[in-house]
Amino acid sequence: MADDLQNYKCQLQQVEAALQTDPRNDELLKLKDDLEEVIKLTRDLIKTQLEEQRKSSYVEPSSSKTASSNYFDEIEAALLEAEKLVTSAKVWKIGDKCQAKWTEDGQYYDATIEGITGKGEVSVIFEAYQNRSTTTLSELRERTTRNEVFPSNKRHRPNQKEYLKKRKQKKQQRFKDLEEERESDKNKWLSFTTKNQKKPGMKVNSIFASPDNVSGRVGIGTCGTAGKGMTDFTVGEKYRKGL
Repeated sequence: MADDLQNYKCQLQQVEAALQTDPRNDELLKLKDDLEEVIKLTRDLIKTQLEEQRKSSYVEPSSSKTASSNYFDEIEAALLEAEKLVTSAKVWKIGDKCQAKWTEDGQYYDATIEGITGKGEVSVIFEAYQNRSTTTLSELRERTTRNEVFPSNKRHRPNQKEYLKKRKQKKQQRFKDLEEERESDKNKWLSFTTKNQKKPGMKVNSIFASPDNVSGRVGIGTCGTAGKGMTDFTVGEKYRKGL
């Protein structure tokens, strides 16, 4: 596909060069638009293939249906731990909205603080199913823009793979349509690339061409007189007067 992209670029350069001398040529303008769109689609397809190859290099665990979900959870947890290193400690109070850790799976979910003890223990109620639990102030964190659904194994993520697949198919179909259209215009393209090689001109007859009639002679008479009889000999007038 990379070779095709290079070929399309070369063709586009030739068309752009031709448009400099004939900027209003409708066929060349349409060909230029088609080539630009084909180049863009080809680049997108190459990019999509590279992304798929990069993703396929990651071997995702298959022992659990929630393997993909846990993979993203680990990434998010690492990012949040990094945030804790650069953010100041928050002073929590009863009624604050927060995210607390559910002891059964160790994941964080939206909750509300119901009570705080002097030892730093916190009573919270999870908003999804109104479950209550006890945690510590150090394990609380502020809510993020991402809303968690409780519990973890019931969380549904957008099917990004299916979306990318349909998007790729749509681009491939458009690419195929353009290829078929360009194939139908192949004769126009060939005409464009060869029109400067042969230019119409005046017909030049060789003086050694066969005469037009049987009485003419090859090589006798030029400038359109080939094929005529030989010129008759006449004596100059001044020489006749001297006789």
